[in-house]
Amino acid sequence: MTRLRAPGLMRSVPGTRYTDASFLALEKERVFRRSWVVACPAWRVAKAGDFFCFEQFDASVIVLRDGQGELRAFQNTCLHRGSKLLEGGGNVQEIRCRYHGWRYRLDGTLDQVPRPEGFEHIDCSKMHLHNVRLEVLLGFVWINVEGNAPPLRDTLGGIAEELAPYRLEEMRPIQEKVFKLPTNWKAVLENATDFYHVPFVHAATISRHVNVGPVMTSYGDHTRQTLEIAPYGFRKWLDDKCSRAGPYTAAQTSTLHKYLLFPNFLINVLPYHLTVMQVWPIDQHTCELHYAFCRRQGARGLELARALATWGASRYILREDLHILKAFQEGVRTDAVRMQRLHDEEEAAAHFHAVLSRWTEG
Repeated sequence: MTRLRAPGLMRSVPGTRYTDASFLALEKERVFRRSWVVACPAWRVAKAGDFFCFEQFDASVIVLRDGQGELRAFQNTCLHRGSKLLEGGGNVQEIRCRYHGWRYRLDGTLDQVPRPEGFEHIDCSKMHLHNVRLEVLLGFVWINVEGNAPPLRDTLGGIAEELAPYRLEEMRPIQEKVFKLPTNWKAVLENATDFYHVPFVHAATISRHVNVGPVMTSYGDHTRQTLEIAPYGFRKWLDDKCSRAGPYTAAQTSTLHKYLLFPNFLINVLPYHLTVMQVWPIDQHTCELHYAFCRRQGARGLELARALATWGASRYILREDLHILKAFQEGVRTDAVRMQRLHDEEEAAAHFHAVLSRWTEG
């Protein structure tokens, strides 16, 4: 499939973007710290005392539901000596530093300091864990570490309203898994939106059921790809049986919508399932892929069977991709191809790199 490119897209990408440690440091500072990123699904912190520790790009943030039901985010550091307060996730009645015993209420205020007379000029009533900006949208908790980003909904260019019928807050995981991959974080996202590789890497899977590539729509920094999958005669009947929530348009029930929300959050959306892929850099050659395949809460019968079958297909396709991504990074590390040309069917990658250039250069 050939299509005209939108103006301003990059036709080639420097190979050093996948191998240069200094460029990754720039991405962490100017992209990840400044943008809205998903910390966790909202269902993970539903009850008072529920918490989740976000640990990425050298940031450590506590996402926590306080005793009044308000969701909060704090820097995960004690006000005394900066020690990390919590690990992982779970439920707590208070936040207590394991080092010197400083205690904090669930709203972040300092509650108790052991032997306070030993400090000079300390007023517990005025001390509070450092807040991190937080918003809840589309069933996920988003944080902005630096704190200067515009309101989240404003940055999404109408995507939140477009996704509202799917009621993503009702989705629950069939499987969640973290993969440590020997490739740069950007390559995973590009691969997931690249139709050019499909006839070769996925000849026995996707290519047998999809004849026409996706149509891309841009929303400022973000993109949506709309892909018609297996347009068989029984699809409408099956879609009607499985498409709770809504109301949906005909396009929403019959086509897969792939959203890449800059910088690193990718979702495949259909009424009866949700695939979540979020990629975090470890170093310039290694990343973590946080994968979740979800079905709608309360799914049973045909709807549940369809979600489970699609999950199986998703994992098989992902396995095909992970093998080729290892080969990509091994090749790009040699620096033999200093400028990588982009095909028309890598249009989403071209858009992504144009946005990345604007963020890292600004």
